[in-house]
Amino acid sequence: ASGVAWLVVEAAVMSGMPLAQAVNRTTVGLVLGQTLFGRVWLLRAVIGIGVGALLTAIIRARDDRLRSRFTMGAAVLAGVYLATLAWAGHAAAGPPAERSLHLPADVVHLLAAGAWLGALPGLAFLLGRAQRISSVPSLDAAADLARRFSALGVVSVGALFLSGLVNTWYLVGDVPALIGTDYGRILLAKLALFAAMITLALVNRLRLTPRLRAHDREALHRLRRNALLEAAAGLLVVTLVGVLGITVPAAHQAPVWPFAYTLSLKPVYASVGISTALVFAASLALVAAAMALRGFRTRRSALWISGLAAICVAVSISAWLLAVPAHPTSYLASPVRFTTTSIVNGSARYARDCSGCHGSQGRGDGPAAASLARKPANLVEHASQHRAGDLFWVIAHGVPGTSMPAFAPQLSASEIWEVIQFLFAQAEVADARALTSRVQPWRPVVAPDFTFEIDAQPQESLRGQRGRFVTLLVFYTLPDSLPRLRALAPEERNFAEDNVRVIAVPTVRSSRSAAAESVNDRKSIFAITRPDVAVAYAMFARRSIESGDDAPAHVEFLIDRQGYLRARWIGVRDAADNRAVEMLAQIELLNREPPGAPPAESHRH
Repeated sequence: ASGVAWLVVEAAVMSGMPLAQAVNRTTVGLVLGQTLFGRVWLLRAVIGIGVGALLTAIIRARDDRLRSRFTMGAAVLAGVYLATLAWAGHAAAGPPAERSLHLPADVVHLLAAGAWLGALPGLAFLLGRAQRISSVPSLDAAADLARRFSALGVVSVGALFLSGLVNTWYLVGDVPALIGTDYGRILLAKLALFAAMITLALVNRLRLTPRLRAHDREALHRLRRNALLEAAAGLLVVTLVGVLGITVPAAHQAPVWPFAYTLSLKPVYASVGISTALVFAASLALVAAAMALRGFRTRRSALWISGLAAICVAVSISAWLLAVPAHPTSYLASPVRFTTTSIVNGSARYARDCSGCHGSQGRGDGPAAASLARKPANLVEHASQHRAGDLFWVIAHGVPGTSMPAFAPQLSASEIWEVIQFLFAQAEVADARALTSRVQPWRPVVAPDFTFEIDAQPQESLRGQRGRFVTLLVFYTLPDSLPRLRALAPEERNFAEDNVRVIAVPTVRSSRSAAAESVNDRKSIFAITRPDVAVAYAMFARRSIESGDDAPAHVEFLIDRQGYLRARWIGVRDAADNRAVEMLAQIELLNREPPGAPPAESHRH
């Protein structure tokens, strides 16, 4: 009945129809025949019928050998029935690269939980029966049963812990998501119940089972009581698992940080004294851990209690030293991507609302700065040193007691995020000034994304080149760049052999596109794109902040496969042959580099 109800509810959710209207042959048939959930549901229904048939056969079987075979078959089918539930959960909906590990971990998690929780009612029943008989043989049998169940519990808990780590990695991701989302908090409640079950299991294994071997009838009573408590806690865990199954995973939610402080390593870099104190706290924790371990081994309560207390002190000292102010949005990722459009839009809003105090370059030197009681912050430094979520909170809500106002009433959330992406771009520009014609050691100067079309082909994006090509991004101005473009076009084949994609874009100063010129017949390097692409990349072309809007007429960027700016050529003064040879040498260096991590989707600092 529960399976049929599940099917009906899923049919309503998938179709978007009210529950009563979703119960029809067409909708249910589509779900069963055209979706992964439907196919899994049908498979589990067939397996469930098979399990039921084997259970009936077990009851009716009169031959012990045949009954044992039916029992083994029912156990195997029940395990398959439980394992197939993984294909109806979050793991099956993940990307293919994740499913190869996530699905097996989910299967192990389900089987381990089923083995542990499924054996608890039988354990409680048999312990109750032994309690009623209360003979020496029954106590011996109960002790042997408890020992075997304890071994099963150890294996199950180990499997649950390891597979749970994998599931948490994919579905939660980090501590802020664990604490700041509905999914994470439900998972914490589940873990609390799981910890209670483990505590009961440890008491059974370490205290009660040895006493039961000595024929202690009170130990048998407590063992059965603990088994019933474990089963009750397990039922609550299963209920929470059901809720988790219909809740959006924490990794796909925006976390809301519930505390006024969070932990950060920034104080370590800012103060030698804090670094020294942390070393002391770590040393104290190591000594305390050794004390606690020795106390457990020698059964000296005072020693292990003192060790645990010292560990708590060391952890408290470390947390106090590393605590920094936080906001509800501290761990919020930007829904606005790091693109040329968001940078240019943010630049316009920054010039309108922020430059008066913070200056055109964000260094806190705007026209109104001198009249303020406190100098405005250097936003370029703040952008590189603070989380995007913290910047969002400050811009949206202001800073009490200062001249920094709240912009949330007049700017929408997406507009604030665009301002933040412009600030990130300003911070990247400061690093990009070190770019030369030679590939620099890896530095996180992210190339802003944009879309483009070449020679009437389908629209592409710069981000789409990641993992496939090294990109040579050329910004040209006609007619000055025409000789360079005519020299570059014949080199396209050499670049293609080295997996290099050439994309040529006109600057804002260019009166026309080279695609209209007779540079090459195929026109396979000249892109059609939005004007904001040239505007945004002009920021990265300047040699210094003081250059203002004086962007060069011709600039070429070399972008690695991960999406980072690695080299830059300004102007067309060099001989074409020399530049081609130099570029191919730098491209060879990039091709030899081991692949690195691409920029985060939200480009968080």
